[in-house]
Amino acid sequence: MSKAKTWERSMEWALGNVDEAMFVVSTSLQGLKKKPIALSDRAEFDRLAGSALAEVGPEKLFLAPPAPSVTLTPTQLPPTAWMPGPNRYRAFRLEYATAVPTGQPNNDRVSGFYLERIGAEKAPTVIYLHGWLEFDAGLALRLPLSWFGPLGCNILALHLPFHFGRAAKGSFSGELSITANLPLAIKGLQQAVSDVRQARHWLQHERGIERIGIVGKSLGGLVEAVTLAADDGFTAGVLAVPATSTRSTLWKSRYTSLIRRDLTRQGLDEETTARVLEIIRPGRYRPLIDPARLLLIKARADRVCFPPDTDSFALGWGLPVVEIPTGHLTATIYPRMRQASQEHLRRFLFEVQPDSTSLLD
Repeated sequence: MSKAKTWERSMEWALGNVDEAMFVVSTSLQGLKKKPIALSDRAEFDRLAGSALAEVGPEKLFLAPPAPSVTLTPTQLPPTAWMPGPNRYRAFRLEYATAVPTGQPNNDRVSGFYLERIGAEKAPTVIYLHGWLEFDAGLALRLPLSWFGPLGCNILALHLPFHFGRAAKGSFSGELSITANLPLAIKGLQQAVSDVRQARHWLQHERGIERIGIVGKSLGGLVEAVTLAADDGFTAGVLAVPATSTRSTLWKSRYTSLIRRDLTRQGLDEETTARVLEIIRPGRYRPLIDPARLLLIKARADRVCFPPDTDSFALGWGLPVVEIPTGHLTATIYPRMRQASQEHLRRFLFEVQPDSTSLLD
């Protein structure tokens, strides 16, 4: 084995264990709150688990939403966001009413940051979807700013349901997005897909932007994948350690052990919940854009979105894959992930041909 491969194996082992330690700490802190079980509405659960839904396509489960009425408010970025020096943006807070309400007032008002390049307002734009349980909107901007800012993109950092300012009163960011209340989790996913489709429509028809990319990380990658099965308006995309198998993520990962505990307390087992989760398994659908325009990044030591599930999804969709020797939470600190994403977007969002040292070849 070469020195480079040995070094990567060591890195993979170390970062995988760093992830595991972070899971233990996070789960312990959540457990200390001693929150009541998030119960599923059993009638709705049984309806979702019905066999008839297995035949329903994304066009019925994820309906095209109406055009949004967007409010843009000039703003300063949060102090926790990092702005690369060479790039200059005009920053706005973006808001509009969701087309798929959940009954939670905060959550039903879509929010995010729209970063517009001064003098290049119609440049290619990336919609960025963050991961589960991210708790600071400024920190969540660091990835899109450092990855897409150098490309010259405009950036729409959309906040997923129940995160940041969309969190319900008395809950922390992301707490209600994935719980043992699986009907609410499904509703949140439908809401997220609708929110993204509205944002894409607004960019294209109100801002006059022709080339729109989409990048999702972890939970954001799941939302992205389902959106791509329902909406053909995107030019390119990157699925960064995407949660393409919610069944495995819920029932095998230490990160979701509290949800698993609450499901078991309701008498719900893996096979029963799998029938509901099948609705949001993106592998049962097909992308509506050329799969060559999508890139999947897999972490070899991922203990949330397990590599065999990621491989199966990538094979089913015919996606190019870049592998990195990290765990799930540590993936975004690895330079190859950023470099591969930038190269892919240059090629397919900006139509710039790669050089002979391409990471994707």
